[in-house]
Amino acid sequence: MRWYAPASLAILAACVGRLAHPPYVKQPTAALEGVEYPPPPARVEFVPLSPARGAVWIDGEWAWQGRRWAWRIGRWVQPPPGASFSPWTVVRGEDGRTYYASGAWRDEDGGVLAEPTALVAARPNRSDVVDPEGELETTGHPIRPAKDSSRDAAAEPAAEGTPDLDAGHGSDGDP
Repeated sequence: MRWYAPASLAILAACVGRLAHPPYVKQPTAALEGVEYPPPPARVEFVPLSPARGAVWIDGEWAWQGRRWAWRIGRWVQPPPGASFSPWTVVRGEDGRTYYASGAWRDEDGGVLAEPTALVAARPNRSDVVDPEGELETTGHPIRPAKDSSRDAAAEPAAEGTPDLDAGHGSDGDP
């Protein structure tokens, strides 16, 4: 008697893997900017299937909008040749202030590259964002990936008192 695995098992096996991601690099200290308060808890996103061979997934992130946080939706992109990605980060400085750096593509010298065009974006959960105390968070509208968005490649010097990410503060580059 022959036994055939049901299709659902094959689908389940395909879903347990990790999403393809670009090589990660640390955020440089110069990328940090002071913010008034830390971001809310992350939003839940429904990740679509990879649209193309070689595409990598960039997680959604909170983006500081001057007075409040807005969710930047996750997306599949084709990575720029030879580029690495610095995931967004939030760190607390020795002075107690909160600092933030948005996710950015970087060349091998650490310079900021243009954001690649999103191939497919996630579908964020539309429910309210609630903080750990159960209070409703006031956030900006979600930021959808633009068809031909780009980032300013000029790096600004770090503000005085900004934590040094290479001195043990912040992420290790792999979120």
